[in-house]
Amino acid sequence: MLTVPLFRAYFLDNEIVKGRDMAGPVQSRRDQNKVEKRGRIIAAARALFTHKGFDATTTQEIADAAGVAAGTVFTYAKTKEDLLILVFHDEMLEVADDAYKAARKRPDLLDQVIVFFETMVAYHARDLPLARALMRQLGYVSGDDQRTLVRELMRSVYGKLALLVEDAKGRGEVAASSPLLASARSLFAIYYLHLGAMLNGYVDREQFDRDLRTELGLLMRGLA
Repeated sequence: MLTVPLFRAYFLDNEIVKGRDMAGPVQSRRDQNKVEKRGRIIAAARALFTHKGFDATTTQEIADAAGVAAGTVFTYAKTKEDLLILVFHDEMLEVADDAYKAARKRPDLLDQVIVFFETMVAYHARDLPLARALMRQLGYVSGDDQRTLVRELMRSVYGKLALLVEDAKGRGEVAASSPLLASARSLFAIYYLHLGAMLNGYVDREQFDRDLRTELGLLMRGLA
């Protein structure tokens, strides 16, 4: 089991440092072409999903828009559902980074977590139909490729929430015995429950904000 300092060192080494501009091996022309094609396919999928809708978009249309053969699309994603996860994976890794930076500006854990999740909600609010499609897809992830992408994304989200909990321990807001990752998963579970309710029309944004703050506050008192 990782201690608090070891967890921070491990997470920073494997998640945050990854994003820094550091020298690495020079890519071959072939690898550069793969990266460039992947980017075009993801951009085409995002644009078509947004303007035409996920269900109405075909993989052939994505291939045409990306300027690649249909078979090339399946090199990067076996199904249209894989493409949906791929689109959100890349974007939400950046959103999670932004959410963490914004949260660190607040003085206490409750406000930090609220800001963290508000940043994520603002991202989903840009395209509610597509966010609903993602929520539906996450209800049953059928392929290993999808599971790998989702696991990587959730490691990043859980890790950043755990870092916020760790800092709160230092301020005496959270008991030293509270496990970091279990606390992070509990925080996210509350958010995800209410996000689903809002995306499916059971509550409006105002009610979502009230419920989120109330239930996260209850959890904070339990963690203390």
